[in-house]
Amino acid sequence: MPTLHLKKIKCIEQEDWTFHDDVVIKVNGAVVNFHSMDAGDTDTLDEYVNFTGKALIQIYEADYGDDDDDFLGAHTVRRGSGVLEFTGDDAHYKLSYAVE
Repeated sequence: MPTLHLKKIKCIEQEDWTFHDDVVIKVNGAVVNFHSMDAGDTDTLDEYVNFTGKALIQIYEADYGDDDDDFLGAHTVRRGSGVLEFTGDDAHYKLSYAVE
C-alpha cells in the first residue's frame, strides 16, 4: 500500500486579508492537518497517509460563523514526488510531497 508523505507547506500569498489563514489539508476527504499561516510562512508537516489507488489532496482556508470555507484547490497523486501549487480564491500555497 502506498504512503503519501506531506512534507512542507509554504504560503506565498494568503487568502484572508484581515487575519492569518487557517489552512485545512484533507486527503481523500479526511482532515490530516490544520495550520495557521501568514504570507511568507513555511511549516513542516511531516504527515503520512496510507492510500490505495490515488490520493486526493484538498486545501481549504477555514472560515467561521456564517462564512463558508474557501476552497484553495485540489490535486490527485498516485506516485512520485514534487511540489503542488494551490491558487484558488486569490491565495497561493506550495505543498511538497512524496509517495513512498
